[in-house]
Order: sequence, then C-alpha cells, then structure tokens
Amino acid sequence: MEASAIPALKPTGWVSLLSILVMLPVIGRADSGQIAQPWRAEAVVEGRDEAYDKERFLNELTFRHSQPLPTAVGNGIRGTGGSVSSRRLYYDFRFRQDFGFRNDRNGFLLDIQRSEDLDGAYQRQLVGFRQAVTDATELWLQGDVYSDKSVSDVYFSARHRLADNHWIHTSWILPDAYFNSKTDSPDEFETFPHSWFLQWHRGGGEPGLGTTASMTLTPDSSFISRQESLQVDSESVRAAFRHRQQVADWQISLELDGERTRRDYRLFAEGEGQTTGFDRNHFQVLASSTWTVHRLKPGFGLAYRVLEEQGFFGRALNDEGRIRRRESTVFGEFSLPLTPGVSLRPAVYLGHANIRQTFEEETDKDFDGFIGKLALPFVMVLSRQDGAALTLNPTFYLHKSQFGGGNLQLHWPL
Repeated sequence: MEASAIPALKPTGWVSLLSILVMLPVIGRADSGQIAQPWRAEAVVEGRDEAYDKERFLNELTFRHSQPLPTAVGNGIRGTGGSVSSRRLYYDFRFRQDFGFRNDRNGFLLDIQRSEDLDGAYQRQLVGFRQAVTDATELWLQGDVYSDKSVSDVYFSARHRLADNHWIHTSWILPDAYFNSKTDSPDEFETFPHSWFLQWHRGGGEPGLGTTASMTLTPDSSFISRQESLQVDSESVRAAFRHRQQVADWQISLELDGERTRRDYRLFAEGEGQTTGFDRNHFQVLASSTWTVHRLKPGFGLAYRVLEEQGFFGRALNDEGRIRRRESTVFGEFSLPLTPGVSLRPAVYLGHANIRQTFEEETDKDFDGFIGKLALPFVMVLSRQDGAALTLNPTFYLHKSQFGGGNLQLHWPL
C-alpha cells in the first residue's frame, strides 16, 4: 500500500512484542485512542445500532490508513472509507490544521472529525485558539460548537514542550457544558460529565517516526433521558500506545489500544421498570515491519483483538446481550510499482475468529473458524512534494466466494 515517492506505511503494534515481532508490514488504523474521546450522550443512551457480523473487524483491518502521514498528532487530511456490509459504510475522516501567527506564539485551531467507535458513529468540529505563555508552554481553548448551544463541548488544554517535537498535552473537557440551562428537551444531567485527556509524544527525528501515548478518562456521571425513558450512570477509560522506528533495514511499528467501560441503566418505560448494567472490555494489538531496502518492500504483520461486552446495549438495539470475540490475523504484502506515480501493493490476510454472540431478541450468532481477505490497493501519488496519496482498494473474501468491499483513502499532510 505504498508508492516509492511517498513515505513508508503507518506504524501500529505493541511494544512488549518487539523482541518477537521484529520481522513482522507497517500498518495503520483510525488511531482514535490518540484523539480525545469525551463522553457522548448518543453513546450512553443509544449505543451502536448494529450487532457486528464475523467479518466486521477484518474489514476494518483491511481498510486501515495505509499512509504514515499525517499522523494522529499532525496537520493534514486523513480519510478512509469502505463498505463493511451490504448496508454499512465504515468511515474515518479528519482534517486538522494549526494556523500559527505572531511568530507562532498564537494559533487558530481547526479540527474536523468524523469516525466511529464501539458505540457507533460520531462527528466533531473543534475550533479554537492557542496562546503561548512561556517559550515552552501554551494554553488552548477549543469548542465543539453547534447551533444548539446545549450540546456544545468545551476543551481547556495546556501543552508543555520538552524539546522539539516532544511534548506533554493535557485537556479538561466539559461535554454538553450548558445542557441543563440551554436544552429545550425534558432530559437533564443529575451528575455532569467531564473527561480528562493526557498525551505524551516524542518524535523520532524523521516524519512519522516516534512514540505517542494517550489516555481519555471519563469519571462517573449520571444522565436522565426522559425522551428514551432511562437514566444511565457511566464511566470509562481509553488508552493507546504507538511506537514506530527504523531498525537497520527494517521499519518496525507497534500499537496497543484498550477500553474499559461501565454503565448502569434504570429503564422506566411502561412494562420495564428494571435496573441493568453494561460492561465492555476491549483490547487490540497490532505489530508489523517492512524491509525498506528491498525493491518490493515486503512486509509481514500480526493483529489480535479481544472484545467482551455484556448487558444492555442501549436504546438503538434495545436488547440485552453478551458478546465475546477473539480474533487473530496474520498478513503479508509487497509493493509493485506500475508507473512513476502509481503502485499496487497486494496483501493477504489470514485469520481465525472465535465469536460467541447472544441476544435476547435474536438467534445466537456463534462462529469459530477461518476468515480471510485479499486486498489489491492501488496507490496514486497526488503530490510528491507534500507526500499526498489517493488509494483505491478493492478486496475479496477468501473464506467465501464474495467481493469483500471497496475502500477509498485520501492522505494529504499539510
């Protein structure tokens, strides 16, 4: 998934696997854990509106971001979208730009996000400013602003630079900050939510290399939705780690991502009157490496995911269920230059999925067996100077004779 004129592929993986996975392609994904993920009303009230099929996470893996730049902490356009079922489109897009002025002591911040997590799709339009208070420290004020003032989020942040391309960043986020005083709905907060975001980043000298560690912590809050006839108390923590470096002739990348979510629901619609909980534990690791000096730039990788969910899945599904997934995938790829500006990077994914999925209102959907995919991404260079690329990626299932969905990506560092 790379052309010779653009940077090497994006890092992912798990640092504790470095010693055994040093020969393992450089892969990328949404990096949502490296971006602040504050409390969302639609997440805790509605939840996601689908029960994932067995190929869902395999599809996301094959549609991952194929370029290393822009990174989750860099400026630029970063988008990928693809069909994950006959009715569903997976879509992850971000446009981030820091417009510095006054010798970069001030900046106008724009951050547009559209993506999804395990609670469903979301979108944000963050606008704000930053102000340097010392040569090494900045204060940021941002808002996710809507015409309905009750659902606007406020971000108070500080960033301290330890060296060039090396910082600590912290944010205090007030989701729906003015909800109780501004809403025209009957809903209200009993305990207002807030989220803390902490990030440490250290660049590796070359663009795309380095280490980033992030965490979003949302302490307990309580929200009453009279429109949906429920009250929900919730808390969560999400953390992510990414490391990428060049070791001799190999480019190695490691990523770890995890989530722990707890919710308690009180349902008071007619005929319900019950208390039920929801627990989620999610963990995934990806590791990869690419032989960068070889003409074909061959790569190999490993992905592993654990997802456990149990309880009430929100009003969107309006059902009690239990999900237990264990998925492991190995994959390999190489690059075939076709023209000076176009390359083909075939990739094969071979995996095993163990899925135990039970809902009260649906037939059990268990699966234990092989799943696989063939991807044929064509990477087209849009700007050699900027490292911009457009990727068209048709895929095909290996465990059944069926088209596996098309994927379109755009990466343009700014």
